[in-house]
Amino acid sequence: MTALVRERALSAATIAIELNSWFEALFELPHPCLPSYSHLDAEVAAQQVRAAWALGQDPIPNVIRLIESYGVRVFSLPWECLEVGPFSTIAGETPFIFLASRESGERLRFDAAHELGHLLLHGGIPRGRDLEVEANDFASAFLMPNAGLLAQRLKNAPVDRILSAKRRWGVSAIDLTRRLRTLDFLSGRRYNQAVNELTRRGYRRTEPGSLLTRESSLLLTYLFKELRNGLKMSPADLAAELNIHPTMLSECINGLVPLELDGGGQHSASLRPNFAPVRD
Repeated sequence: MTALVRERALSAATIAIELNSWFEALFELPHPCLPSYSHLDAEVAAQQVRAAWALGQDPIPNVIRLIESYGVRVFSLPWECLEVGPFSTIAGETPFIFLASRESGERLRFDAAHELGHLLLHGGIPRGRDLEVEANDFASAFLMPNAGLLAQRLKNAPVDRILSAKRRWGVSAIDLTRRLRTLDFLSGRRYNQAVNELTRRGYRRTEPGSLLTRESSLLLTYLFKELRNGLKMSPADLAAELNIHPTMLSECINGLVPLELDGGGQHSASLRPNFAPVRD
């Protein structure tokens, strides 16, 4: 990527971290409590975190809201930074995930789980090809657990069955097909046939006819609601408080919060409400 794009992405991350610090000074946000699984391989780590978070073997209804409840802050990247791709970091003790706002609902869930994998398996270690593979393996196992897929009788599943099942698990058809191959639910020949057929139907890069709604942030939605109703402060006022342009604030939460940045409001600094999100 160009230096300009890289610096733009880092600038967006810095603004989001400052925004989070501003909120933390006023609200009681979920305390980071992610376990460390650096000593485990990706498959086992995914099983461990599912057990620790009492997720069972069922699909995860909302990945973003789940990880937010364990103290991860989730923000969006500006559109001009999409070639950077999603990334994560830890600032102080707080983990952050930055997602691309143009991704499909299925891809967004996988990206969030992928970055969660980095935080749990690699927290703070520089990235490399092997670590990216591990994070992908974690995301697949986290979103599509072995026992859950087995219970759905997806062994040797034809393409139409895969398309039906991928809606239940909230993942892309290609990601589900790869997971089935990893678990030996599909032979090499059947896997190649399925991938070729999905490619022919347009599922290689997109999810034609997807009905999956993009996930939003419960944490940010509540915070901006309190900002408006409690502090009588508009997003434009908040942007001025942070000394940034309102569009920069909008980019940080694009797709995560149903928000308009018009209008003004009065700052009421004496109000300091507590906040604790409801876990999925």
